[in-house]
Amino acid sequence: PAHKVLLAHDDFRAARHSTKWVEDEVEQTQFAVAAPAAATAPDATGDAELVERTVPVEVDGRRFSVRVWLPAAPAGGAAAAPRRGRPKLTSSGSGAAVGDGTVSAPMQGTIVSVLVEVGATVEVGQAILVLEAMKMENHINAERAGTIAEIRVAPGDSVGTGDVLAIIT
Repeated sequence: PAHKVLLAHDDFRAARHSTKWVEDEVEQTQFAVAAPAAATAPDATGDAELVERTVPVEVDGRRFSVRVWLPAAPAGGAAAAPRRGRPKLTSSGSGAAVGDGTVSAPMQGTIVSVLVEVGATVEVGQAILVLEAMKMENHINAERAGTIAEIRVAPGDSVGTGDVLAIIT
């Protein structure tokens, strides 16, 4: 519910927000909602197919891998805004389209570690590289299942937004 309030806010839509915007400007009571109805699993009535993904999460300086079930494709509909690339679940992944096999840097930074080798088999959502940007480590995840055909970076390399980091076939 909070993300819907924030995305609909006039300041957010006009790009008049900062790192302290929610804390200083947004009325927190807008986030209160009624308890949601019990969640139900998708059925054969047209609900989107769900795909299991593993997402890195950091809590109090400790890193955890969390498995989540997400729609295989973005939900359509008249009210849905068009999406470009894959949904940004974490600070990871590339701006490339889902499944094209090209893993690109989502931002400028430094490669901290390479988590896979050429020839390794990877799954969708699996972390393959760690990129440090603005003093934060960001896992760069595979956007498709396959085999690592190329790794074009090494730890310590500086990369720019859009630089190709790896190829998955």
